[in-house]
Amino acid sequence: MTRYARHLQDVTINNPFPGLPRLEALIGRKIVSRIGSNESMAIEQHTVSRLWGDALYELARLYPDPYATAVRERAATLNGVTAANVVVDAGADSLIALFLRTRVSPGDVVVCTAGSYPTFRYFAEGVGARIVEVPYAETEGVLHNDLPALARAAREHDAALLYLANPDNPTGTFHRADAIDTLQSQLPADCLLLLDEAYIDFCAEGERQGVLPNTARLRTLSKAHGLAGLRVGYAIAPEEWIAKADQIRTQFAVSSVAQAAATAALNDPDCSARLIADTLQLRDQLASALLQRGLQILPSHTNFVAIVYPDAATALAKQKTLLSQGVAVHRPPHPSMQHVLRVTAHPDALQATVLAALCQA
Repeated sequence: MTRYARHLQDVTINNPFPGLPRLEALIGRKIVSRIGSNESMAIEQHTVSRLWGDALYELARLYPDPYATAVRERAATLNGVTAANVVVDAGADSLIALFLRTRVSPGDVVVCTAGSYPTFRYFAEGVGARIVEVPYAETEGVLHNDLPALARAAREHDAALLYLANPDNPTGTFHRADAIDTLQSQLPADCLLLLDEAYIDFCAEGERQGVLPNTARLRTLSKAHGLAGLRVGYAIAPEEWIAKADQIRTQFAVSSVAQAAATAALNDPDCSARLIADTLQLRDQLASALLQRGLQILPSHTNFVAIVYPDAATALAKQKTLLSQGVAVHRPPHPSMQHVLRVTAHPDALQATVLAALCQA
C-alpha cells in the first residue's frame, strides 16, 4: 500500500473550486460567460493594459485553471506519460514542498546529501522532518552523490523520503538511469524517491521520459525554457501520488500568465533547443577558461560550473572580490561545501575581470 503522511493516509480531500476546464468537461460544453467567479470586469486603459497590452491584462484579470490542464497535458505528451501522471505547481521548489507535505509526517526521517540543494532542507524542517545527511563521495577528485550510502541510510533509518538532485546542484554531476533504478530498488518499500531533475535538459545522457515506481521526478521551466520569474514546474509520478498531491496543492498557485507562457514555451521546443545549445556552448567555454587558468572544476551536466577551491576561506575571498564589483556568484551555505563556488554559464562569466577575480591568488 502507498504510504502518505499519516493525516492523509485514509482521507480524501475534495477541491471546492476545481475550475472552469473541469466544469466544461463535466457539462460537455464551453462556458461562455464567467459570472460565478467574482472576477473584476474589464475596464479600458487599465494600468496593466497600458503598460503591457490587453492580452496580458485579460490573463491577469481572470482566475487561472487550478489544475493547469494545458500545461499538464503538454508536459505529459513530451514525457510519454498520461496527464494523470503529471502535477503542475509554482516551480520545482513548490513541488519539493508539496511532496514533502504529501509523504512526511512530523518526526519522520528524510535522507539527502549533505550540501545538496539547500531548499530541500529548508522545506523538510518546515514539515517537522528529521533530516539525515550523507556526505558526498569523491572519486578521482570529483564530488558526487553517494547512491549506495544514501540507500543504506534510508534503510537504516526507515526513511519516509529520499531527496536526490540529478544532475546535482551544486556540483553539476550526474548519475545515469540504471544507477537511479538501482537506487530506487534498494529503498524501503514505502520510501518516496524525490528525484529533482531541474537540470536534466542540459544533460545529454539524461533520460527524460517515463514514470518510475514510488518516485516523483521534478522538472522546471526556469532553466531550459527561460521562465524563472514566472515560477512553473511539474512532476511526473505514479497516478496515486499525483492524485494525493493534487488534494493538498494550493489551487491557484500558478497564475494565468504563467500557465499561458508555459504552454507557449512547451509548444515551441525549437526555442528551448536554441537556449540549451547556446547555454552548453557557454558552459564549455567557461569550463575551458577556468581550466586554462589552473582552477579545479567539476564535470558539469547543468547550466553552471562548480569550482573547487582548497578551502572555504579561499572561496569566500573570491566571492567577496566579485561582490565588490557587483557580481554575484553562489557559495553553498552548507559547511561541507563552502569551499565551492557555483558560476552560471552566462556571457558575463567570461568577462576578463570576472575570470581574474575567480583565479587571482
